[in-house]
Amino acid sequence: MPMTVSNPRDLFVMLLGEILYVERRLAGGVLQSLIDSVNDEALKSNLRKHLEETHRHVERAEMIFRQIDVAPSAHFSAAFEAAVKQHDDAAPTIRDVVLRDCFHGQAALHTEHWEIAAYTSALLAAKDAGLDDEGTALMRETLRDEQAERDRIEPFLGDLISTRDGS
Repeated sequence: MPMTVSNPRDLFVMLLGEILYVERRLAGGVLQSLIDSVNDEALKSNLRKHLEETHRHVERAEMIFRQIDVAPSAHFSAAFEAAVKQHDDAAPTIRDVVLRDCFHGQAALHTEHWEIAAYTSALLAAKDAGLDDEGTALMRETLRDEQAERDRIEPFLGDLISTRDGS
């Protein structure tokens, strides 16, 4: 059952809960499954590093909940689960190894864009939700991590496509 949102703090808790759900799912198996599916060693290595970061993102989100005196509570993300299902359904249909890696990379990039939007929105809501400077700094640090991961993935996709095209 969705939570009732009646003030800025409730909105922030709802947004942070969805972030926590996604970060936990990524750290709890989704990223490892993607890593196991990728053939390109550079992309695989990058995703491994991001998996390590994602464990820290879970810890930070939980810390932020505690800073606002709310027990860490993950809120189901239908959008994330739909993206995971779409990826898992489509990936086996891609026969070319390089194209499949491109597809895996775009799935990672898609998730980074979602996370960037989610952290940006939560930060905007945090201003009126009573999050202190320490909590805001933790969120900004994670947002920077997500932006950096986006900036690392994009060149991999370009390189993989160039390799595939023989450019």
